[in-house]
Amino acid sequence: MLKKKSIGAALACALALGAWSGSTLATPTDVAGVWIDPSSPLDLNVQALNFRESSVAAVGDVLQGYGVIGSINGTNPSTFCPSCDVNFTFTYTVSDITGNQVVFDLGTINFFVDNTSSFNVLDPTTAGVGAPWLTLSGHTAPYAGFAALGQLYATINGPVSDPLAGSAGFGLLDATGGPAMFFTDTNTQADGSDFSLVSSFQFQDAGICSAGLCYPISGTGQLIGASAVVPEPGAAGLLGLGLAFLGLFTWRRRKEGAGQS
Repeated sequence: MLKKKSIGAALACALALGAWSGSTLATPTDVAGVWIDPSSPLDLNVQALNFRESSVAAVGDVLQGYGVIGSINGTNPSTFCPSCDVNFTFTYTVSDITGNQVVFDLGTINFFVDNTSSFNVLDPTTAGVGAPWLTLSGHTAPYAGFAALGQLYATINGPVSDPLAGSAGFGLLDATGGPAMFFTDTNTQADGSDFSLVSSFQFQDAGICSAGLCYPISGTGQLIGASAVVPEPGAAGLLGLGLAFLGLFTWRRRKEGAGQS
């Protein structure tokens, strides 16, 4: 009959392998074509350094926009998406305007991995191109200083339709689709959301148009979330091996005990 110390040794082996495998989890990870390092002190920080959006002026107007990701966790596109770009499109609908405060609902941001690296900020048709990567949906929650409830809150400097420098937005988002959803659905932000969004924007020019819609407003945006650390195949295998050893020791002990009864 196997002694208790044998079982203990097997358990220790399983735990040690599990701990060792856990130490290998926080490494650069290929998330559906985009490389992200969960161990980065900036994780998870996604920045759009230049986006364009349409103008809105009344409740019911639909805000539409597009752009490209310029930085993930402080790394540039040559690191997180070599020979490709991560572009995006977004829509929100105005639900309330009170003075210089604008509230939006029905928000969606769709990200795509384009292996042709064809994005051109001057051409709206080059956004929304490539393989779907991640879908974020607006998360409804109150925001201090705003009476109306919504998903995106903007404070406008100047006219609502032609915001001046100093205009800013804040919102919350949930990961709701795309192959990167498993990596970003962490509920780590306010009100259990997955991402917080901050942006700054201003009227620039009305010269960028496509399909009858113009995008006169330019801006920058930042998404802050957290990565869900996913075991690498090798690490998961080591943990499984340790548990298998534990199971084998337990089975043999039971078998020998039954043979002696």
